[in-house]
Amino acid sequence: MYARQVVLTEPYQVAVRDVELPPPAANQILVATEVSAVSAGTELAVWTGTHQWLQDPTLPDWKFPFRPGYSAAGTVVAVGSAVSGWKPGDRVSYPGNHASAELLTLGHERGRLWRLPDHLDMEKAALACIARYGLGAAIRAGITLGRSAAVLGLGVIGQFALRCLIAAGAYPVIGIDAVALRRQAACAAGAEHVIDPSAGDVREQLAHCLKQRGAEIVADATGVPDAVPLAMSLACDGGQVVIVGSPRGKAKEVNFYNDLHRRYLEVTGAHGNMLFEPAHTRLAGAWDIDKAQQWLLAALASGRLNLDGLITHRISAAELSSAYDGLLRRKEEYLGVVLRWK
Repeated sequence: MYARQVVLTEPYQVAVRDVELPPPAANQILVATEVSAVSAGTELAVWTGTHQWLQDPTLPDWKFPFRPGYSAAGTVVAVGSAVSGWKPGDRVSYPGNHASAELLTLGHERGRLWRLPDHLDMEKAALACIARYGLGAAIRAGITLGRSAAVLGLGVIGQFALRCLIAAGAYPVIGIDAVALRRQAACAAGAEHVIDPSAGDVREQLAHCLKQRGAEIVADATGVPDAVPLAMSLACDGGQVVIVGSPRGKAKEVNFYNDLHRRYLEVTGAHGNMLFEPAHTRLAGAWDIDKAQQWLLAALASGRLNLDGLITHRISAAELSSAYDGLLRRKEEYLGVVLRWK
């Protein structure tokens, strides 16, 4: 079977290549992709050559040429002789690259797949693996029902953090971002308030919305190390700060005594992979990656987790370079981007 694959050949260079995929081996499943979704934080960090893992010699998969993308939906085409439980025609979500077809090796990190609910369309399902990285905010916080929550940074991961907190019963939920398009998407998702940092002191604006100092839960989805101290300042005394964006770099000017220790804050990481690995499931309240993805797919199918205002661009593979540039430089136009393969 022939497939088209997106490849980042070097910083700022995107190519689409044609390859022939062999029939699936005994432990493999061949899937034809219908939609794949862009994870802007990770993909832009690689596209611009700034991702920290590109310089790590122990991570040979994170080098150019690099195949981007890790969230897709499609249909099973063929299964290997040792595969059970899957058959051609099954509709699935999986951590796929941007490609028209994928060979998934069961037992491998990229070899997981999840069956779609009957009424869930492929475009929504294509975002499910990305959504897991935002879901960590609601899981790491523990009890969320009725607790106030603020989400700092409303890119795609922040949007899912906000939407999962709403789905988990947090109230009120407040989105914070300087980009109007992102604030509008948060409102469409059901946020009670949104805050523009350029309109004044964020802490004062948040206190005005909450009628008290600080939120009980603050999710930082900016990916900016220096935003973590700001996120801490937005939490109430004894509150929780959950880091769902990947902060690439080192923060400055953090007074751990006054800003963390004396305020009795809890600051936790919630990387969307590590949170659901076996060593961490005890901390996550018996969640594992399968439970997370099945919940997300069911919530997307039922509408409990909505995508209102999130997808701004539906593109072909040939348009991905332009979309990356838009996500980087034209944030008032670009938010959620999906690639259509059919």
